[in-house]
Amino acid sequence: MENQQPTKNNVNKILVGLVVLLFGFCGFLIWQNMELKQVITEKEIIYVDVSTERDNVKAELEEMLAQYNALETTNGEIKAELEAEKAKIEELLKNIKNKDWTIHKLKKETETLRTIMKGFVVQIDSLNTVNKELRAEKEVVQGELKSERNKTESLTKEKENLTNKVTIASYLKTVGLKTYGVRVKGDNTGKENDKAKRIDKIRTEFTVLKNEITPPGDKWIYVRILTPDGKVLSEKTDDSNKFDFNGVKGLYTSKKQINYQNQEIQVTIDWKKIEEFPIGEYNVEVYADGVDIGKTKFTLK
Repeated sequence: MENQQPTKNNVNKILVGLVVLLFGFCGFLIWQNMELKQVITEKEIIYVDVSTERDNVKAELEEMLAQYNALETTNGEIKAELEAEKAKIEELLKNIKNKDWTIHKLKKETETLRTIMKGFVVQIDSLNTVNKELRAEKEVVQGELKSERNKTESLTKEKENLTNKVTIASYLKTVGLKTYGVRVKGDNTGKENDKAKRIDKIRTEFTVLKNEITPPGDKWIYVRILTPDGKVLSEKTDDSNKFDFNGVKGLYTSKKQINYQNQEIQVTIDWKKIEEFPIGEYNVEVYADGVDIGKTKFTLK
């Protein structure tokens, strides 16, 4: 009996030791589980933070891409550089999904692109300012050119008006214009007559006045005599018997060349009868240098 008692005590001690070890192991497992939970929680927080940072960087890149798209310029070189930077942003947006790209690297690339974009903004603003100034200067220059053009046109018009006035002033002028029928006597002298059947020719007389503006020299004087029915008395009706006057071309009755030296000169031009003269009122027009210088009328009975 004495031997059984010590054995029982040893067993109890062993059992107590095992229980203590079991509790210790359980405590270790509980502690280790708590540590693991804490690590997992920290990792989850880190993952959430990293995901948030990636989302922020993605949003920032998308916003920057929109800003790049909003930048407009007509400068070909700057436009090409903008396209290149936009391509970099689009590449970074693709790389955001790649877990090998660290947030630090993405942020660094994003900041570099933003700095470059600020430089473009300054450049484009400067170019726009210069373009505005150039447009303003262009408008001023165009205004000045228009003003000068208007002045030139005004001066040209004044010059033309003055030239026209000088030209008009240079036309020959006549006084004492008279046309009448003449009956030629046997001694070859003539006498005024208004009987259609008795006259042998029609005479036109006038005085060309002094005009210092008119260029001197030989000048042709043309006379047109229109019969009562409106027919021009003329030897021929082809172009050899026509002249230019008042912008048209027409028949003349008779012509005479005079040597004009800016002094008064008496002129007489006759039209010899080639057929019977009709009775009625005749219109007479005298021309020089393409314009009429006198008109009159006479009547044959």
